[in-house]
Amino acid sequence: MLIDFHTHTFPDELANKVIPKIAGDASIRYYTEATNASLLESMDRANVDMSVILPVVTKPSQCETINKVAKDVNDRYLPRLLSFGGIHPDNEDYREILKDLAESGIKGIKLHPLYQGVAIDDIRNLRIIDCACELGLIVVIHAGKDLSFPGDFADPVRISRMLDEVQPEKMVLAHMGSYARWEEVYKLLCGKGAYLDTSFSLNPIRPLNDTPEGWDSLAANPLLVPPLSRELFRKMVEKNGVDHMLFASDSPWGDQKETFELVDECLDESEKEAVYYGNALRLLELPDSIF
Repeated sequence: MLIDFHTHTFPDELANKVIPKIAGDASIRYYTEATNASLLESMDRANVDMSVILPVVTKPSQCETINKVAKDVNDRYLPRLLSFGGIHPDNEDYREILKDLAESGIKGIKLHPLYQGVAIDDIRNLRIIDCACELGLIVVIHAGKDLSFPGDFADPVRISRMLDEVQPEKMVLAHMGSYARWEEVYKLLCGKGAYLDTSFSLNPIRPLNDTPEGWDSLAANPLLVPPLSRELFRKMVEKNGVDHMLFASDSPWGDQKETFELVDECLDESEKEAVYYGNALRLLELPDSIF
């Protein structure tokens, strides 16, 4: 069994516009069209049983529409696709939004401090995380750098401060705790009780289009860094605990099959069940029989 805890899709009419724009800004390749249908095709190729979809609300006014889409995805595609809800730090009615999500059976929310322009340790995010925890919702945050939005709104220092302040029980830090800041994650965040997902960490970065031999990803986008090393990955798993690790690809920005192969090479056989699906099922409060 394999659960991918970090993927993205859009309604068909938006995917064709949004994904090429983001890929162009970041100078990186994408591996699906970011529609539900293309994600399901990728899952079939990679033998993924379930993908968790993480929508991002970039404007407070988008919240209602995005959460309606999330509910529709769950009604139509469960158990193969499971969508979280979204919220913006500037949604003043955040308590009502989160309560509605919880009552609708939505399992969690995604916060993206850089896309949303609000630091993860800002009171607007802290109050959302605290309320989500009270309601039993999982909170996934984009952690570390973002290839399209420079800034330190989700760096390990801020994340550590947030964890100390709120002490969330169901917190997932994407990109192995902070993209491009993995040494700091190891020192500051591993072992603090948050889950780490494997998305966009071990994968090599490839250009958006075919380019001449010798293409330099770091020159194309200075925010890019070399992939997380296997040695540091192992140290992070051991310090954070295999019971707090989640397989994740960041599809469409990571290829699910390749991500699985890279993660599989780094795990001991005794660790794979937990990372591939056991931890996810426990966190999502889903039975094995859902499949």
